[in-house]
Amino acid sequence: MAKIDVPPTKSSLLTLQRGLDSAQEGYDLLEQKRQILVLELMGRIEAAKRAQADVDAAMAAAFAALRDAALRSGTEALAREAIGIIRRHRLDYRGRPVMGIDLPAVAAEHEPPKPEFSTAAGGALSDEVMKRFTAALDAIARLAEVENAVLRLASEVRRTQRRVNALDKIFIPDYKETVAYIEDVLEEREREQFVIMKMAKGAV
Repeated sequence: MAKIDVPPTKSSLLTLQRGLDSAQEGYDLLEQKRQILVLELMGRIEAAKRAQADVDAAMAAAFAALRDAALRSGTEALAREAIGIIRRHRLDYRGRPVMGIDLPAVAAEHEPPKPEFSTAAGGALSDEVMKRFTAALDAIARLAEVENAVLRLASEVRRTQRRVNALDKIFIPDYKETVAYIEDVLEEREREQFVIMKMAKGAV
């Protein structure tokens, strides 16, 4: 703690008391924000774990379908088929504010899978490969959304915690110490003035 360098006057005392009230109110609000952010972060971490499991499952199914198709048709045939198909994909990004933070909402937009290959020479397996990898896009977009939200929330929690600590460990204690010091000085002055007045009355 360190006393603030201000003159020990009633005016300074009133200013410091108002500042202390504001600091305490700010601390309470920031602490509430921190608690809400931590709860939100914990929820998003759990969501990220589930999203990662969904991605792992979707990619495992997609690569399993790819292996089956490669065994049936051969990798060169699969490569030729892949070159002949053009599918458009895009990511839709929108921000959603939470406690002043812009959290992402990400969605994969793509054409619904439909049969593209001949049923001959394992074409149905190629369609399954395309269907599985297309389905994986949704899981990947969801994982990107929640992981990005986790990073942003964690950063804001750290920033808010630093501000809470600054108020709790530095700003508020310094103000309290200075207020107490000025109050002591003013009380001492009042006692001195009282003694002087008594002495003056006794001398009359």
